[in-house]
Amino acid sequence: MKTTKHISRTGWITVLSLIFYALSISSIAAQDATTNQIINNARNRDRHPQGDRGYYGLYLKDQLMGLPQKKPRYESAADSLEKRNEFMRLCGIAFEAYEAKDALKTVVYGDSALRTGFDNQQIFFYMADSYEQLGDDERALQFYREVKNHGTPGGSEALAAFKKRMKARKKLARKK
Repeated sequence: MKTTKHISRTGWITVLSLIFYALSISSIAAQDATTNQIINNARNRDRHPQGDRGYYGLYLKDQLMGLPQKKPRYESAADSLEKRNEFMRLCGIAFEAYEAKDALKTVVYGDSALRTGFDNQQIFFYMADSYEQLGDDERALQFYREVKNHGTPGGSEALAAFKKRMKARKKLARKK
């Protein structure tokens, strides 16, 4: 006697559901392993505020005066995390330079930080003030506009005050 086992439709659905569930669990485990690897790599990075000056170097004046490019899309989460760490390191150097009243160093490292594709409200204000100290009113105006656009408290007032100072400097230059 032949016996054939017949699986009902609900049985097939149950079997397929179990297979799908097993595959999704293995996929989640693989993603968790990748995330843990990224976190461990980030913890092992050098977080010294001076960074590797030889690697970053100083930009030429032409590169320095160019606008930072739009935020790039990163190839992977690890790349994004690496760029974020680089941004934080360069911002630290720029902020220390600003506190030490070194406008050129603030601009160099601030521009380098912005080129990573990340930003924050404070870096735009420091860059605007440093460009004003260096006498580059055009670039300072661009960064003061960024301060206002990023919703920095007092950004509109800082932009208005800068425009008044710029107008006064132009008027004084005409008189000479």
